[in-house]
Amino acid sequence: MEKINPTRMNLLQNKAQTNLAVDGVSLLKNKRDALVKEFFTMVREMFSFRDELDERVRNAANVLNLALGIDGPHVVKSVGMSTKREISLGIERRNIWGIRVPELEKRSVVRSVMARGYGIHTVSSRIDDAATSFEGILNLIIAMASNEIRVKRLGDEIRKTTRRVNALEQVVIPALQEQSRFIERILEEREREDLFRLKRLKKMRETQG
Repeated sequence: MEKINPTRMNLLQNKAQTNLAVDGVSLLKNKRDALVKEFFTMVREMFSFRDELDERVRNAANVLNLALGIDGPHVVKSVGMSTKREISLGIERRNIWGIRVPELEKRSVVRSVMARGYGIHTVSSRIDDAATSFEGILNLIIAMASNEIRVKRLGDEIRKTTRRVNALEQVVIPALQEQSRFIERILEEREREDLFRLKRLKKMRETQG
């Protein structure tokens, strides 16, 4: 235990620190409870995203296979090469209980037929449908990425908050309480010694008188 001067002032300061630590534990637990609630909401959303992704991938694969079978792989590949592009997305910040969580910009990447860069009269509706399906999947993946980043950041913050709660409850507060008991024992011993000396002095005076 850290050495501390056993005075009444230090006892008052020690008890004030203990109360502050107890209040801190309460606040941290409230924060953790709110984060856990938000975390599980996002986890449910994440699983919903994954189920939707599986369904969309199956549907898109069927549409693509139809285009490959009827229009031919060379046509599909040629159209795909002509519509290649880079996608740039900004990063926004969302504040969740004081935690700055990065989030990808919400912007649809699904293009119109005219914006894809191929002649609308030379490409079948099957290829258009395949392009729309896969661009829709990309939209979903962007949303999923933001969601999974939030889940990870919240999970990290929950673990960090739990460590702080445990440190306060299991180390800091017991140490402060033990220091308070130590100071109280010393002060009580001093009071008993002072009382004993006063009684002894009084008895001596009475004897001498």
